[in-house]
Amino acid sequence: MINSNGEHQELWLKFIAGDDKAFASLYNCYVNKLFVFGCCFTSNEELVKDCVQDLFMKLYATRKRLQKVENVKAYLFNAMKNILFNLFKKEITYYRIDTIEPVFYTEFTGETRMIKVETLSEQKKSIQKMMENITPRQREALYYRFVEEFSYEEICELMQMNYQSVRNLIHRTLLKIRSTVKNT
Repeated sequence: MINSNGEHQELWLKFIAGDDKAFASLYNCYVNKLFVFGCCFTSNEELVKDCVQDLFMKLYATRKRLQKVENVKAYLFNAMKNILFNLFKKEITYYRIDTIEPVFYTEFTGETRMIKVETLSEQKKSIQKMMENITPRQREALYYRFVEEFSYEEICELMQMNYQSVRNLIHRTLLKIRSTVKNT
C-alpha cells in the first residue's frame, strides 16, 4: 500500500502522464478516506459517494491539463470539499438552518469506535460533552490536524485561513477541551 507523500507524488505524475494503473492506485488509496471526509459535511452517504466518483471522473477526464502537486492528499481533500460545497450552494436542503455555509460535523468516527471498545460509557459521555462545547469550525480544524494529520499549511489551504489563525484556532480549541475535562 502507498504510504508516503513521495510515492503519492510519483503516482500522481504517472497518472497525469497517462498511466491507468497509477490512477487505479490513487483511487484505491483515497476513495475510502474521501468518503469518510465527505460524510463529515453531510449525512447523505449516497451524495458523498456520487461526489467521490465525480471527483475521480473529473480528474481522469482532465488529466492532461493537471499539473504536479506538492501534496496529493491535501489536493484531493480540497477538491472533494469544493465539489461538495458547490453542490451545497445549488441545493439549500444540505445546509444547516443555523448557518449560511455548510457545517463540518463529525463524531470523530475512528475515535468514537475506540471509545466504545476501550473505555467506559462515562468517558464517552465526557468526550461527547467536550465536542458539543466546540464549534463546527473547531471540529473541522481538529479533524484535519489529528485525524488526517495535515500540516498547518495544508489546513490553511483547506479552511482558507491564514497560518496564525489556524494555529490559534487549534490552540484555543485544545484549551477549551482541557478546561472541559478539568471541570468534569
